[in-house]
Amino acid sequence: MFTFLSRPQCIPIALFASFVLVLSPCVQAGSPTPLEAAEPLADNSENGFGVNISLFSTLAAINAAGYDAGIDSPLNQHYQVRTQIRDELAKRKIPTLSELRAFYKEHKKPTDTGDLSQYISFALLASGPPDFKLPDGQLPPDVEPLRPLSQILASFYKEANLEDLWNRSQPAYKAAISEYQDTVIGSVFEANGYLRNPSGYLGRRFQIYLDLLAAPDQIQVRSYRDDYYIVISPTTVPVVDEIRDAYLAYVLDPLSFKYAEAIKTKRALQKYAESAPALDLAYKDDFSLLVTKCLIKAIDSRLMRGGAEKRQAFVDEAMREGFILTEAFADLLPAYEKQQDAFRLYYPDLISAVDVRKVERRLKTVEFVQSVPPRVVAPPAKMQIDPAEESLASAEGLFEQHDFENSRKLFKKATELTSDKSKQGRAYYGLALIDLQEKHWDEALNLLGRTVEANPSPSITAWSHFYLGQLALKAGDPEKATAEFKSTLAINGASEKAREAAEKALQSTSGEQKQ
Repeated sequence: MFTFLSRPQCIPIALFASFVLVLSPCVQAGSPTPLEAAEPLADNSENGFGVNISLFSTLAAINAAGYDAGIDSPLNQHYQVRTQIRDELAKRKIPTLSELRAFYKEHKKPTDTGDLSQYISFALLASGPPDFKLPDGQLPPDVEPLRPLSQILASFYKEANLEDLWNRSQPAYKAAISEYQDTVIGSVFEANGYLRNPSGYLGRRFQIYLDLLAAPDQIQVRSYRDDYYIVISPTTVPVVDEIRDAYLAYVLDPLSFKYAEAIKTKRALQKYAESAPALDLAYKDDFSLLVTKCLIKAIDSRLMRGGAEKRQAFVDEAMREGFILTEAFADLLPAYEKQQDAFRLYYPDLISAVDVRKVERRLKTVEFVQSVPPRVVAPPAKMQIDPAEESLASAEGLFEQHDFENSRKLFKKATELTSDKSKQGRAYYGLALIDLQEKHWDEALNLLGRTVEANPSPSITAWSHFYLGQLALKAGDPEKATAEFKSTLAINGASEKAREAAEKALQSTSGEQKQ
């Protein structure tokens, strides 16, 4: 049935040129001249397209327990793995199987997609074999009821010898991945090129998993803190658009938090979306999610081949479905394309350029459809982000827009929402930058000292030492300044620009001391 392959096939996304991105954990405000913001960190996360043993084990278990969705699909005959795994498990004596079946029956959902979805969420959050432990603390609503599954699956994994099946199934998975490889790489390249994302910008993980044990035509997207996942099963139709859109969401989701205040100025349009019968509740309940999806559809229209008429038809259809900002973004994107900034820098200008009254006039002529054909991709869950992180992201966005008053409020709010020293350090740093901009030297000095003590990241800490050195020079203490500049250079992880600025400052300080 299977041949042995010790390691799963995984194509590192790091090889996809600028596919690997890094989201800066600090405030950015142009080039790092004195009294300006710090640089982003480089990305050390693993990104890729491959398979996952926790996902394989979880789906193997539910197949043994009664999950039969899509079992008659011709794709099962094409890949054979699902049928063969089920047959193998049926031959084995597995004491835990009766308990597993009871658990699966108790947690069965009304729809096949909903039923599968909860187990995909579980697998992505679980630690993997042999324990399949879930993280402590609060879990997503679809995973919380599945906590007891960790112990059951751990026993099932051992008793059914799933490791053996996992190893023997790898050649089949490798062959399947090769069928999707060009599609995945091409769709991501296309999206990344349009957004002009530099290599080494974002500190999050984007991971695509293929699994052959689920019903066909499933593409499920998850966002858990710094990890973004796409899980696909064998499909009967091309998935280029879906993968590209998921990648666009991965890049754009954080921007909707960072520039939440700008998005709020367009919230008057939400009432129109709420009256669109075919629009999923996920978009009606979360205006930021709707904005991101409308922007994705507008970008899709710009990347579409076939001429202006085809693009406009696509935009019109999106508007009728309830994605009410699609046309506004589609009209504004050519201006972005003509300038040189990356999309992450242009984003607040794009949001600000949306004319609410013009959109309202356009919506008066739109007839919303009553329903839409079933789609492969279900609406995404709301991006999970804790209140302190959300406050920090919004504060950083307001700082970049020079709204120091409201930025200060949100940085202060972040310090009250968390006891996490790293996040508190980011907030202190943001507050210090505002005080530097407003020439409140003593307040900045205190906040930079608190930032260094909290040590939120090497990049932020390095810049904090640099600014402390600048303040020491201003106070007439070149020895203190020299020590701070040297501290910047001593930090492993300081950005090149921080090092260059510190080295230049040291040369200047040395010259002054010699005189």
